[in-house]
Amino acid sequence: MLAKRGLDIQRKRLRGKSLAVAVDVEWVDNESLAESFAYAGTVEQPVVDAIAAAPGALVLHWPVDLLEGRATIVSIVKKLRAAGALAVRVEQSKLGWAIDDWIDMLGSPVPGAWHRCVIVMLNTKGMLQSCGMHAFSLPDVRVDAGDDPSAMHHLASTLDVYQLAERPSIVSGETFGLDAASPRRLLERWPDTNYPSDHTCHNPYGVWRVGPPGGTARGRGALVPVIIPALRLVLAAVEHKQRRPLTKKQVEAIRDRASAMTMRPQDMYRMDHARGYADIDPELAWPQWKLVRQK
Repeated sequence: MLAKRGLDIQRKRLRGKSLAVAVDVEWVDNESLAESFAYAGTVEQPVVDAIAAAPGALVLHWPVDLLEGRATIVSIVKKLRAAGALAVRVEQSKLGWAIDDWIDMLGSPVPGAWHRCVIVMLNTKGMLQSCGMHAFSLPDVRVDAGDDPSAMHHLASTLDVYQLAERPSIVSGETFGLDAASPRRLLERWPDTNYPSDHTCHNPYGVWRVGPPGGTARGRGALVPVIIPALRLVLAAVEHKQRRPLTKKQVEAIRDRASAMTMRPQDMYRMDHARGYADIDPELAWPQWKLVRQK
């Protein structure tokens, strides 16, 4: 939140060469901004009341993700605080905080603080799924809440934070456990189905679906096959050309004939980051294509 009188000054500062980043700035008049910051219970009532009285807000469109641009983003938000900003909300998760809290968390060296700052955990029909990891260009995590939602919340949050802290090159078919004594669980990357593809909360990098205890990892070598161009683009082009949905047999035949190259998992992640989305898993081409097509 920023008083409107400071908009022109801040636009110049945000585009300053010293910050080495250009940020598109949009002014939004205050209609129901207080409700947007109050719903999660992360902003105390005095700040909510101040937001309700503010004339509007700045919407900042960052050209970098929160991991790569964390220091620059914190620097910019500190300048906004000096100009009178009250609170910050990340649109990828709709989670907002008073500006001092937000700066403290995202400016912390502790990845768990970044997670608390940005990520929310949703419980939909017994499935827990984090929301907002695409702000860091990473997949969210989805797990069956089962009989102990608190424990599964901890499991999902731990996997999220592990991704933030280590940026590991996880590949579908690997397993994950909280510690050496915990049972391993199979991980598979699937398209995000919680939100439509044009929704700001939709994660184009997908979600890790965490299996039940006792999962067995798929065997794989040091390199993984990657279809180029992305299989989802190839399937969409063929389906558009023939003007009718592809069948399971057609999808699998196209996958089997597609050009592919092998690369290290970390290079596959770099490619995902560069193009802004993850491809569907070739081994799960048919069920994942059905989800992508519906979105």
